[in-house]
Amino acid sequence: MNFQSSNGTASAVQAKKRATIITFVSQKGGTGKTTIAQNLAICLALHHGKRVLGVDLDPQGCYIEGLTKEPVYTTKTTDCLLLVPKPNVLEYIVAVRPNLDVIPNNFQKDLRESVERMAFFPDLLMRQLSAVQTNYDYIFVDTPAGLARSTQIGIDAADEIVIVLSCGKYALKGASAILDWVSANHSPLKPSPTIKVILNNYDERRRFDRKFKEEIQYIFGEDLYETHIHSSIRVTEATAEGVSIIEKDKSHVCTTDFKILSHEVLGLPLDIPLAKPNAEIKAESGTAKQNKGVLLKLVS
Repeated sequence: MNFQSSNGTASAVQAKKRATIITFVSQKGGTGKTTIAQNLAICLALHHGKRVLGVDLDPQGCYIEGLTKEPVYTTKTTDCLLLVPKPNVLEYIVAVRPNLDVIPNNFQKDLRESVERMAFFPDLLMRQLSAVQTNYDYIFVDTPAGLARSTQIGIDAADEIVIVLSCGKYALKGASAILDWVSANHSPLKPSPTIKVILNNYDERRRFDRKFKEEIQYIFGEDLYETHIHSSIRVTEATAEGVSIIEKDKSHVCTTDFKILSHEVLGLPLDIPLAKPNAEIKAESGTAKQNKGVLLKLVS
């Protein structure tokens, strides 16, 4: 991982405004929230030349694991960053790709308990990142599932909150809980964050998915991103190998999904040629049983 971090002096001179902070949230686990945050960061950094900092507030530490082939061992974690009164944030940053840095996290029992017990301080994450906010175009904050203290801290810092919904029976209940919390805890002294929704694990061949898409389109309207991320085992395989689907398979339908989504995030025209998902995904289903060895890494 011999990449130069985006926090150097040259970057600081070039930047004229602070980074846009996008916080990825989900009330339940297994929605693909972290995978979307990883792949979208890769897209912005490698395809659009944007300087991106990923901040992992989830003690599972999966954000950097999906971007590196070798484990990253450090005591300078995001949990530690939240608890240190005046941290040198540069010591916490790990460069993982050109234009893409990460502040990793991992489970340390004492630190985790301290974070969960701490009182809620508005703008805590903003203050801890203040020294590097102008070094980046975007800061992606990955949060744990549910409304843990870390999730609240990430939501508080956000310019944009992205709710990740996976096609399923209980998805809307989780989104409702997040919206209720944001409404109840937002300070009237701060601008309201933009709230957007991404639909993940979508398969138009499934009747339930089509109906679910119609329902959330009715509920969220323009707040739902037009781009839906298709369901595919190859995305999981890529993450297990420490790379993004964008890097692993440039012609895959999900690579196209993330490229189009990156255009939406940046406000660019959605003029990328569409892949044909049905044939690819059908072919994958016939070979899924051959890929168990790669997936075992996720649970080992």
